[in-house]
Amino acid sequence: MIRRDIEEYVFDNQFASIYNRTSKSDLSIYVHGAQKDWLKHFLLKQKSNSSKVRGHWFQLEPRKTDHAFNIDGIFTYADSSQQFHAIFNEIKVQENRSPAIIPSTVNQAVIVTYSDIEKLHRQVDNYNGSSTKLHKTLQLILDNSTELAQVVLPKTDALVFSLKPFEALFMDMDSATNAKFDYRNFTIYELKESLNTKGMQPLLPLNDYKFLTVIEDFLVLTTTATAPEEFIVSHQNKSSLSQQAWWKDLSSNISDSSTLMYFMSLKNIQESVTDKSDSKIVNKISSNDFPFMVSQYVHEKGYAHYHTSIPQVDVMTTSKGITQTGSFKSPRKIIAGPFLFPNHLTGKHDVAFQDEDFKLHLISDTGKKHWSKDLDAIILGEITAIDGYKNGRKQLAFATSKSVYYLDRNGKDVNKYPIQIKGGITQPLSVFDYDKNRNYRFLVTHGKSLTMMDINGKTVKGFKYKKGETISSQPQHYRVGSRDYIAFAKADNTISLLNRTGKVRTKVVDKVTLNGQMNFQKNLIKMVDGDQLIYLNPTTGKITKSGKKVSSSQHYAALDGVEIIQNNNKLVLNGKTVELPYGTYNDVQIDKLLRDEFIHLIDSGENLVYVLDKKGAILNSFPVYGKEKSAIAKSKNNYLVTLDGQDVIIYKW
Repeated sequence: MIRRDIEEYVFDNQFASIYNRTSKSDLSIYVHGAQKDWLKHFLLKQKSNSSKVRGHWFQLEPRKTDHAFNIDGIFTYADSSQQFHAIFNEIKVQENRSPAIIPSTVNQAVIVTYSDIEKLHRQVDNYNGSSTKLHKTLQLILDNSTELAQVVLPKTDALVFSLKPFEALFMDMDSATNAKFDYRNFTIYELKESLNTKGMQPLLPLNDYKFLTVIEDFLVLTTTATAPEEFIVSHQNKSSLSQQAWWKDLSSNISDSSTLMYFMSLKNIQESVTDKSDSKIVNKISSNDFPFMVSQYVHEKGYAHYHTSIPQVDVMTTSKGITQTGSFKSPRKIIAGPFLFPNHLTGKHDVAFQDEDFKLHLISDTGKKHWSKDLDAIILGEITAIDGYKNGRKQLAFATSKSVYYLDRNGKDVNKYPIQIKGGITQPLSVFDYDKNRNYRFLVTHGKSLTMMDINGKTVKGFKYKKGETISSQPQHYRVGSRDYIAFAKADNTISLLNRTGKVRTKVVDKVTLNGQMNFQKNLIKMVDGDQLIYLNPTTGKITKSGKKVSSSQHYAALDGVEIIQNNNKLVLNGKTVELPYGTYNDVQIDKLLRDEFIHLIDSGENLVYVLDKKGAILNSFPVYGKEKSAIAKSKNNYLVTLDGQDVIIYKW
């Protein structure tokens, strides 16, 4: 019937108007747009409770591309009536910039652009049948912006304004706010009085917007003090809407400027479905395949160009970047950690840390707290994950300055542990698995002495070390061929190389002023002697100078196939110079995750964590935010954990 002569089927004058505007050669679908939420109510078999209408008619032309389903067309409305789209009549479009700051976790966003806020306000008043004066703070924000967005996040709502270029914030924040606090290098302000949005409904809903932050060229207003943090995290992690893998293809199907724009997440659509048969079908759709439905309008006089796109994401070709999986705010100052600990129940990694009350905490990768346990002192060095029962279920082994601890994953003491050491422990606990058969040995350093224990808490009688000078480095285990070496430095600048029983395996004649840690690579123990990089052959005890200098301002690290001399942002990696952006970097770390080595370090000036591959290339989506310390590990994903004061931040990539 649609393809027949229109004169025989004139439903009303408005339909005749839109029909005469559109092409007769392609398939067109015409929908009466009298209901405010016509599409939602039509698709979800719901009735509208609103007396407001959007306009007259939609003309829709379906169009399929390789990675999206699209609908294009026009929409007509009465430009002088109290119809919703009359608000935007002849409003000059501006660039849609807010998707660059809206988190990809958004449920729904409604975005409006404007160049003449007075005209937009008049047309809002006409729609509402009233005459209003805007609150002075709102007027100030609107005068200095070109775009507003209503943003509905999973746990809160927010308003976002795209600001005009400025050199300083146009508001006197000191007089407008009660308090302010910093989060990840950004300031969040608490307003003395909530922003009054009266006069801009329905574009700005009435709510208790009392917290404000400015991120780059965007002003964010929220109802809770923690909501701005979600925008800050999204911005720093490069996880906004416009930074998603599907955005590039979406941009080719929609305009970069519009008067009105909608984002609706699949999750939001699924939760809106009330019909059981429809719900069964819609819930089969994966948000990994179809994350959002995006619609936009460009208004002229009495009509608008209309575009809807449902991007389809090819998961197989989507580049895997880094995402933040969780965070946890410690009520007390963190003094040790973070440590990554494998969780055999989930196949992921949990995070352990110790606070200033000496409490050890374990949290999940999403930031959920598992347990806390009182310890007697600060943890020395690292926590080692071991499989003492040889069943794939890991336990935690570590030492404080007073005791050796051995805990199961529920935080319960194992066997006779903890075991106090008379006189105190002076080096981190060394955990050895000589033959890779999970027969673990705990080597405890206390002053000049060494004590070896098994997982049952019994002293290993076969290990007898004749004490000498104070041990000044953590004992390490190395294997060359079939021989084991326990290596450490002593206060008299000698190096000891012991066998499994604690007796001298190889005598080292030359003295070494150890600067940093020992590193084992290619059957050699590599270390810094004063400012000289030297190589110790454990089988002969001979020391060879490498000819490489490592000054007091430099740091040396080596692991398997990676050797690094670091001078702040410059890394000499296996002889090749890799230069990171200028900053203030902490000491580089090298870890092996399965078969590959990864390098990680923090620019403490900019609060950025870098992870590089063994060739020195920065991994995709890095750097990410991080302020103090970093640890990495691999299970189902690669995990990175870092600190920001009392905040533990967990990423995966």
